[in-house]
Amino acid sequence: MPNNKWTDESIEDLLKDFPAIKDNRSKEEVYNRLVQKEKVQKRSKKWLPLLVAALAFITIGILVASIISQNGIDSAQNQESSSSESADSSATTEEGAVEETEELPAAEESGGDGSGQFSIAQVGPQRTAVYEESLEDQTVMTLGLTENAFVIPVSFLIPNDQIKEVFGGGSPSSLELYQKYAADIDETQLSFDEYHPYVGELEKTATGIRHLLPPDHQYDMASASVGVYFNTLSETFADAPEIEVVNEDGSPAEFSEVGPVEPLVPEQQRIAYYAFTLDSGKVYLAPGYDMPFTDAGEAIKALAESPNDFYHATIPQDVNFQVSETAEYVEVDFEDGLDLSKMERLEAVRMIESLSLTADAFDKEVEVTGLKPETWNGFDFSQPLPVPVAPNLIEWTVK
Repeated sequence: MPNNKWTDESIEDLLKDFPAIKDNRSKEEVYNRLVQKEKVQKRSKKWLPLLVAALAFITIGILVASIISQNGIDSAQNQESSSSESADSSATTEEGAVEETEELPAAEESGGDGSGQFSIAQVGPQRTAVYEESLEDQTVMTLGLTENAFVIPVSFLIPNDQIKEVFGGGSPSSLELYQKYAADIDETQLSFDEYHPYVGELEKTATGIRHLLPPDHQYDMASASVGVYFNTLSETFADAPEIEVVNEDGSPAEFSEVGPVEPLVPEQQRIAYYAFTLDSGKVYLAPGYDMPFTDAGEAIKALAESPNDFYHATIPQDVNFQVSETAEYVEVDFEDGLDLSKMERLEAVRMIESLSLTADAFDKEVEVTGLKPETWNGFDFSQPLPVPVAPNLIEWTVK
């Protein structure tokens, strides 16, 4: 350490030699600078908690997605395994003999939820139409239902015990069945628009049926409503030789779109039956109204193509087939063979029934070759296809 001796006088003299320090800034300027520094030092970091929360959320999401994905894969694998076993079992059964007792689960064609009162009815083999053998102890009732200005013919099988209790002896006509039951059928529950019963009165005549319309009826509001009215009449009263449409005084009705209404002959001729899907997802066979064909062969070929966005093909588009006609039959040959067991079952049934219904519209039957196996779901393809009595069978629950 240097041995410097400082006295008070020497220190004071040294300090006096330092230059004077002057600050010409105003008080306000000095204050503002201090405030700015303080703000910089206290800068908020509120984004940190948000970032942490976001990262945590993303992490949890990834974990949950991974778990769900794994469960989905496991479930799909189990389902695929179960479907494979079921298909193998079904194929084994079909190769041996005709199935006579298989039933359709109600939810499959009733929208999938099983909550509806009505569903596609099934007795014996899995069909969508009514066949002659079902009429031994039941009576068929047909009805033209509608959705979005399209008409779908449906059918019900009423137990003969109920028919006998209501009508006594004999077989009731379509008019008698309609007058008794039409108001009790819940069309909206069947996924159709509410349309029946008709306004006005229906009565039997010597030549068929007469519909007496009130002045405020709305069946001629537009060309579409007129078409729906005529087509529902034809489908509902298919056994009537003719249907007259008259005013309440008996004079012929006159529609603004068509003029005087000529008597209707309720026979759908020279048309094809396509698949039609309701808004609910239910699928039915529907006549291609106002799309007639010159011959049955042309109509059958048309079943491989959808004519518009509403009517859909029933024959798979990738299938090669040839069609020929005789005086009584339409012969359909699936050239490369078509294995029905590889199709969705109800799609295969609808294809077969659309062939029969379309040929029947030309008063002919169908003979098919190339379908495998030769006996399937109650069909024997070595024989002409059976002709349905009525399409689109729906379970009857009205008491």
